[in-house]
Amino acid sequence: MKIKTKQTIQVIAVILLFGMVWMGGFLNGSRWGWQINLPEPFEKITNKEQPAEIPEGNMDIFWETWKTILTKYVGRQDLNTQEMIEGASSGLVQSLDDPHSMFLNKAQTEDLSQELSGEFFGVGMEIGKKEGLLVVVAPLPGTPAAKAGLQPKDAILKIDGKECSDLTSFEAAKLIRGPLGSTVTLTIYRSNWDKTSDVKLVREKIVIPSLTWQMLDNKIAYVQIYNFNQPLLLKFYQVAIEMITAQPNGIIIDLRNNPGGYLEAVTNISGWFFNKGQMVLKEDFGNTDTKIYRANGPGLLKDIPTVVLMNGGTASAAEILAGALHDNRDIKLVGEKTFGKGSVQELVPIIEGNSVKITIARWLTPKGTVIQDNGLVPDFEVENDSEIGTYEGLDIEKDKQLQKAIEVISSLVNN
Repeated sequence: MKIKTKQTIQVIAVILLFGMVWMGGFLNGSRWGWQINLPEPFEKITNKEQPAEIPEGNMDIFWETWKTILTKYVGRQDLNTQEMIEGASSGLVQSLDDPHSMFLNKAQTEDLSQELSGEFFGVGMEIGKKEGLLVVVAPLPGTPAAKAGLQPKDAILKIDGKECSDLTSFEAAKLIRGPLGSTVTLTIYRSNWDKTSDVKLVREKIVIPSLTWQMLDNKIAYVQIYNFNQPLLLKFYQVAIEMITAQPNGIIIDLRNNPGGYLEAVTNISGWFFNKGQMVLKEDFGNTDTKIYRANGPGLLKDIPTVVLMNGGTASAAEILAGALHDNRDIKLVGEKTFGKGSVQELVPIIEGNSVKITIARWLTPKGTVIQDNGLVPDFEVENDSEIGTYEGLDIEKDKQLQKAIEVISSLVNN
């Protein structure tokens, strides 16, 4: 009986020793093994491999953060892994500190595709980020935004009461748009106001015009280009032929509140004002790669004295045209400093319907002026009354900027 008891004790001791060794290995592996092999819960994460070429960095920071959330966060049982990955991807792009680059999940990518291909209902204004604020780039002609008197550089602080300082311009635009006839309230702040103002707007179908023109006194052709959209190419061709037939003494190109548009449109239109082969702009890709865009004719307006009108709502493609005219022909710029939107974005599809809208280049004028964040400075700086420049009709008596442009072009014509 004593022998059996002794054997039993020995067996129990062996089992306990084995258990202690196993437990020690388990605890040690649990503590350190995840960093090597990414065990549960990381085994459920697919495509863990890093890209083949990537700047030096320590991904342990990310995985330590991930582990802390999964092991410590009070609501970890309700976590949505896909939302966490999308949030991390969004934060990665936001770390670039570039207001024009953003991560778009599948739903946002589909929304953007629909916006680019079809009609939409909104209030009719281009918006963007400037110095960390959501701002109006330019109101579009005849739209609720223009009729309400919204102006370039107005800061949008709230959308229907929702704080929007942390929103991307894409996210804000989605909130501003909505069903036809519905309303949206924007909390606006303007630099010369003492307090904010709530502006209630009714959403309409937005139809963006291309341009208008008319002949002023002394045979000065006044051309107002609203937007460098695709229909502008044909419309400008028709207007250019009409102007050439009318034989103007000079041309005023009004680019105020023009938010830009397609690069193809501005490079094609520039060809009417330059000799074939003259540089229109440079694209700087941030390394040794630089792409040059040149005028491709017909140059039929290149010998007519010209002046450009611009203001804080002159942006993107409109700044390209103004900068090229100024650098190549010393054409005078009249009005106010432009917005400073001079970068190129590419929408890059990634897996599972997601995408990244990423800035791939910056625009430079022919003489090397960087447009992004700097804008163009006028040769003749003239401030206008707040009511002017919102596309509600030409009023030379009130439009001080246009008056100055007429004065400048008249001096060129008379000389």
